[in-house]
Amino acid sequence: GAGMSEASRDPLLQPFQLRHLVLRNRIMSTAHEPAYSEDGLPKERYRLYHVEKAKGGIALTMTAGSAIVAEDSPAAFGNLHAYKDEIVPWLARLADGCHEHGSAVMIQITHLGRRTNWNHSDWLPVLAPSPVREPAHRSFPKEAEDWDLARIVRAYAATAQRMQAAGLDGIELEAYGHLMDGFWSPATNRRTDAYGGSLDNRLRFTFEVLDAIRAAVGPEFIVGIRMVADEAWEQGLSRAEGLEIGRRLVASGQVDCIN
Repeated sequence: GAGMSEASRDPLLQPFQLRHLVLRNRIMSTAHEPAYSEDGLPKERYRLYHVEKAKGGIALTMTAGSAIVAEDSPAAFGNLHAYKDEIVPWLARLADGCHEHGSAVMIQITHLGRRTNWNHSDWLPVLAPSPVREPAHRSFPKEAEDWDLARIVRAYAATAQRMQAAGLDGIELEAYGHLMDGFWSPATNRRTDAYGGSLDNRLRFTFEVLDAIRAAVGPEFIVGIRMVADEAWEQGLSRAEGLEIGRRLVASGQVDCIN
């Protein structure tokens, strides 16, 4: 009927090609945490929540408000425990359910850095590039040492592998108030080693993570990044540097989409 032909011409309803992935339209649900996890796992309620979105016709549902890649990133708000192998079958069921209804599924993964509490979960020290206190959760973070960073890079890669094994279409890295962009911002990175100072140094950890992820999952897995581009205060990341970071991420060829 007339309604159908109008719908077929709506730009919002046209397919979208994201590397090898064809999304059925331009509508997605961005990452957020409904706090429906049980024991850090996306069990029945979590699955049904995302399957309902898929039934509604969206092209892509992004699970998790920041699924955590390591134990020393305590789950501050119901985050999924993406560092556990036991998450794989639960995510596989969720992905299968959404794929059945024609929706792609991705997950946002992160190390929260200082954006969490130390005094729950395993009571491990909160990490950050520099020991600068976080305003929301009030933690005084430990300065991440070289062995911490090497371990966390491995944790990102292992988490990406789990997400691929679960049959998800891709991952999104969170760099908005978390560990990764903590290195980008002069307000939170006061280091004098190879991870501080110049923009090249402040991006070192990010590219170590991306290198490790690509080595683990290969080129046929979508990797995106949700990033801050302008902290809008004089001590923080400027718009000019934020745009330059975006340009470098795109130029690396390792990132398929930026949010």
